[in-house]
Amino acid sequence: MRPAALVVLLVGPLVTTASADTFGGFSGVDRPYLVNQDRVCTPIKVADGIAKGAPTCEKAGADVVARLSMKDPIPQRGVKAAFAATAAGRTLTVMRKSGDKLLTWEATDPIGKVIEVYASQYEDRIAVVFTVRRIGNETTDVVAFDLGQGLTGLKDPTAVQPVTTPPAPVEDPKVTKAVADARKAAKPKAIAAWKAVLALDPAHSEASYRIAATYALAKQPADAMTQLTTLAASTRPDAIEWLVEARFDAAFAALRADPKFRATVGLDRKGTTAYERLMGFGGQWEQTGTSCDKPEVRLNIARDRTFKLRVKTVCSGQVYDTPFKGTWRVDATGIVLALPNKGKATAADEAPCVFEPVADEDAMRCNLGKDLEFVVLPTRR
Repeated sequence: MRPAALVVLLVGPLVTTASADTFGGFSGVDRPYLVNQDRVCTPIKVADGIAKGAPTCEKAGADVVARLSMKDPIPQRGVKAAFAATAAGRTLTVMRKSGDKLLTWEATDPIGKVIEVYASQYEDRIAVVFTVRRIGNETTDVVAFDLGQGLTGLKDPTAVQPVTTPPAPVEDPKVTKAVADARKAAKPKAIAAWKAVLALDPAHSEASYRIAATYALAKQPADAMTQLTTLAASTRPDAIEWLVEARFDAAFAALRADPKFRATVGLDRKGTTAYERLMGFGGQWEQTGTSCDKPEVRLNIARDRTFKLRVKTVCSGQVYDTPFKGTWRVDATGIVLALPNKGKATAADEAPCVFEPVADEDAMRCNLGKDLEFVVLPTRR
């Protein structure tokens, strides 16, 4: 009986390790990731640059996988790669592309080679596909790490990115005057007027945007794209504001289906900064109301830092339609709506709003006090 038992023990692992695992993506609404088509795994948490143990996985039905909204992973290849991984013996090391080490992890078997590295959309989770050799057979394993659970300085999908941009420099009076003149210039002289601004300030964001819009209206798409590409490469804090503006400006309607235009202005990417998360779909947010339960909310955010808010409540035949307006700003935790009153503004006149994930998109929760809280979703133009 002992020889037969030994055969069973040896054959079992050989059958199991013959199949290679494949990576199926990260959840867009939670932390898990998918291995093959039906194995949902929890990534390993990282603490002080070390990941320990193995991911926990379980078989899941198609309905469970669907609810997790698995997103296609982003391969870390080429010049745009943010992460890389190397292996030595059983030790796997994940690092930034710059060479800064993020974590190490010990596998249970010697690692042959790293095949692929993937990052989630917000770079808060990393998956590594690698080969191992078990009982004389080479197979492929997948392991993922939750960088957001123990490391700092990484993107958090539920938090507004800290405001680290430097304050806007004081504009040269000559530039200020040139901008004012360009805004009043007649259409035939608009490009020349805005080029005069660029002659004084070559990185002026609005000037690049206005020239691009004028070229687009004149059916000169190549020249328009040249200006937009320059704007996209700018390090000016307000450059992203004008790129977001271009996404919805009627002047660029003929270019909106062009993949190059969409990539340049970021029309198809999810925002990573507070401004882009707030304004990325045009600055219009809404909450669908239900009778006697929650109000209908329409929030319109403008690039000039003003907003209009309408809260409508319907219950038992009575309708309360209340408008608000004011200004907004970004703070360390989210967005603040400032609601002016007739007297001196106080903290009570400010309504904090924070971003939070709903399915695969951002929502914004605002608290206006007096039991008025709402969660609005972006309205796509």
